[in-house]
Amino acid sequence: MAYYAIAPLLCALVQNELCMHLYINQVYGGPNPNQLVVISESQQPLSFGTTAVQDWTITDGPGPNANYVGRAQGFHFQSGQTRGRWYLSMNLIFEDTRFNGSMIQVMGTIPEDGEWAILGGTGEFVAAQGVVDHKVIKEDNSERIYEITVRGFYVPVDSAEAPGENSCNANWKLSASHARAHAEMQSSLLAGNKH
Repeated sequence: MAYYAIAPLLCALVQNELCMHLYINQVYGGPNPNQLVVISESQQPLSFGTTAVQDWTITDGPGPNANYVGRAQGFHFQSGQTRGRWYLSMNLIFEDTRFNGSMIQVMGTIPEDGEWAILGGTGEFVAAQGVVDHKVIKEDNSERIYEITVRGFYVPVDSAEAPGENSCNANWKLSASHARAHAEMQSSLLAGNKH
């Protein structure tokens, strides 16, 4: 038996504001590229349709001695037929001590300076929304470095779980039918039956 519960939110969730200043290192040439072209459309105008996957590094500075923060993993493809514009979708995956295991999902276009939209997140950054300002600060025949500023809001996972009579959880009630279905599901699982 499937189980689900839907209830109105009877209290305001706490949102944290996020602001990060970081750098993304895109290496597309040389001996150690961190992206790979998986579809090459060299016969099309502006290589329309060419697609690459990326595993770019995120650091706290632009130089070789900067600290490693995480990875920008995803893909980008040439989506413009009259102007070179690459559509980008990626996850900013944090592997540093403070946000290890958390992720922010973004999308937008490159390489022009501008904004990427924050579509969501996991871990520390549940329900993230906002923008990532980005600009190219270095470019040569094998590498591009983006300076990024992440600006947004997210909902801490425990923001609705504060103990007390007036907490959100105190107001979150299951209907009688949902409570019955929940109890049946628990007893079925305890008995070893899988539904």
